[in-house]
Amino acid sequence: MKKTFVSFLLLFVCLAVTAQTAADDSLRLDSIVRTLPEVMVSGEHPVVKVRGGALVYDINRLAGSATTDNAYDALKALPGVVETDGQLTLGGQSVTVIMDGQVTNLSQEQLAQVLKSVPKDRVGDVEVMYNAPAKYQVRGACINISFRHETAERQTLTGEVFGLYDQSHHAAFQERASVVYMGKRLSADLMYSHSHGDSFNTREITSHHALDDGSLHDIQSFERTLATGHNHKLRLSAGYGFSDNHRLSLTYYGNYATTDNRQRITGAITGRNDLDSKPWLHDVMLDYKMPSGTNIGAEYTYYNSPQTQRLSSVLTDRELNYLVNNRQRLDIWRVYARQEHSLKDGWGLNYGASYIRSTDDSRQEYEELMSGQVTSRQGDMLSLLSSNDNANPLIDLSARNSSAKKRENTVNLYAGFNKNFNNKLIIDASLAAEYYNSTAWNEWNWLPTLNVTYLPAEGHVLQLSVGSDTSYPEYWAVQDFITYSNGGYDEIVGNPALKPSHEYSASLTYVMKNKYVFRGWFSYTDDHFMQTLYQRSDELTETFRWVNFDFQQQAGLMAAVPLRLGGWYSGNLTATGVWLRHKDSDFYDIPFDRSKLLGIFTLKNEFTISRKPEIVLSLDGQVQTKAIQGNYDLPAAGRVDAAVQLKFLKNKRATLKVYCNDMFETSHIDPYIRFRGQDFGMKMSSFRHVGVTFSYAFGSYKEKEHKEVDTSRFMK
Repeated sequence: MKKTFVSFLLLFVCLAVTAQTAADDSLRLDSIVRTLPEVMVSGEHPVVKVRGGALVYDINRLAGSATTDNAYDALKALPGVVETDGQLTLGGQSVTVIMDGQVTNLSQEQLAQVLKSVPKDRVGDVEVMYNAPAKYQVRGACINISFRHETAERQTLTGEVFGLYDQSHHAAFQERASVVYMGKRLSADLMYSHSHGDSFNTREITSHHALDDGSLHDIQSFERTLATGHNHKLRLSAGYGFSDNHRLSLTYYGNYATTDNRQRITGAITGRNDLDSKPWLHDVMLDYKMPSGTNIGAEYTYYNSPQTQRLSSVLTDRELNYLVNNRQRLDIWRVYARQEHSLKDGWGLNYGASYIRSTDDSRQEYEELMSGQVTSRQGDMLSLLSSNDNANPLIDLSARNSSAKKRENTVNLYAGFNKNFNNKLIIDASLAAEYYNSTAWNEWNWLPTLNVTYLPAEGHVLQLSVGSDTSYPEYWAVQDFITYSNGGYDEIVGNPALKPSHEYSASLTYVMKNKYVFRGWFSYTDDHFMQTLYQRSDELTETFRWVNFDFQQQAGLMAAVPLRLGGWYSGNLTATGVWLRHKDSDFYDIPFDRSKLLGIFTLKNEFTISRKPEIVLSLDGQVQTKAIQGNYDLPAAGRVDAAVQLKFLKNKRATLKVYCNDMFETSHIDPYIRFRGQDFGMKMSSFRHVGVTFSYAFGSYKEKEHKEVDTSRFMK
């Protein structure tokens, strides 16, 4: 808490100093894009473009983006965007990131890895949709990154090379190269990135575990994990423009990684746990756009993730010594067709369909089982009989060998319209019907969406959004598999009966004077799914399992205020308050109905020290107050990041940056449970990251287009 207080104090001082600098100058604001006529809201500088019911940002002009090296980090400069546990959120809510208006089979985690390999300068407009229309074939909050689609009268070849050195507890490295070819009609783009090195983390677990026989066991363990690996990413895209709005594009993305995790466990649990994984990913997309407003395409994704775990441990009441081979193999096909019509008097019509078929072929095989043991299953419980009454039993896990081949089919049909009333009132409405079929579920869902945008005066935008969404769990989460961690004391259990969740939301967003963004929202999620922990009362085992809550409710307010002082300082302050409620009336034998009010405060500052050469200092801070997550309590946490960037040589082709992230080592949240007899605590390490990056652009280095794939449901 001392480190968190220091982080909060520094952030408070920054707020006190910079809060006086709010001026009438501006930054780019939050955004959504439609195909309706465009309205420019301008002051001293153009601030917000309104296309139909949408607001559009130029990411390169936002405070906090000047010292970023890649597209992913640049997104965090958007007002209201916060990274939590490696996931981007928008105004406290989950958000889907798409590229060039295209949703793909890549998960948001996989997409994040791709964006971290894309130079920031290749990003054009970024559209933020708090409630995406059905024509984007995503629902809920959405960020659409638009890349520049450039051609040239003469052939040009441009590109960039990039290198990174990051020193935390251990050192990590990245090398990246991008090459862009531009012709009069043909353009092509090649990117290769190689990340490698070591990462180290620790985790201390304290568990007071009560059993049905009245006994209480104090179990403390300390884990040290060293991960070593290589990650290769390759993306190749090519496009041919027959004429304006008539284009054929082909994109390939490949990812190959090797990771070796070496974990050592001491305390009440002793042992070693080694996990090796070598995931492969191939994604190919073909997209064809025609001047008539027709867009058709197809995508294929292949994912193969073999994992080998070797666990040897001694627990309070048993011993484990086994090798298990896990494998997830996915084949995903997606085809889609969309049509848009621009009609008279500001009317627009859109409709389309998509079909996704996925096959999940997964297995789990235990090897090196101990001899002389007898095992039997009684429901979900493994009972052990040992010939040695004076020693901990050695567990035979052969009964848990299993494999499964599951198929899912998703059909989505939608239709919508938009109408622009004299650039004052803009309505965008749609209705999607989605059919979902799997081994466990077979259902239809109706998904309406409505966005009403009102422009009362120049520089002011008011938008009302109402919508619904359906989310599906990860593929591995619905398999009937069990894996172990913390020496075998923790078991991660699949849930084949896990249901999709359905969210219903409404929000009101107001943009004032071209730059201040205020937003309020309420959402209700039926069958919200989340992974939770439960200390079993029949044996010394902690179970991590994905379960469906009755519901999740959220109500929130967000304010984003850009700051500026002369030409040497710019900043952005975002404050978000959220009331959160989780209810599960069927959570083992301890149902819960919990709520919490929490706050997230982010301040990004950039100071221009020199213009020739260009030297920029950034100082960013973030604080999150106490929160809940199901039966977990989450304490407050925060972080402070700083960087100095120098651009030099002709046309600022060379960029050198030195940074220090998580200066006070306070970024990790340490969850705990103190609820109806459950007593658990976890402390995770936070290490300061100090590093340097260097990039050099050759040619006139400009951008090209990319798409990515959804792997949010893949095994990590």
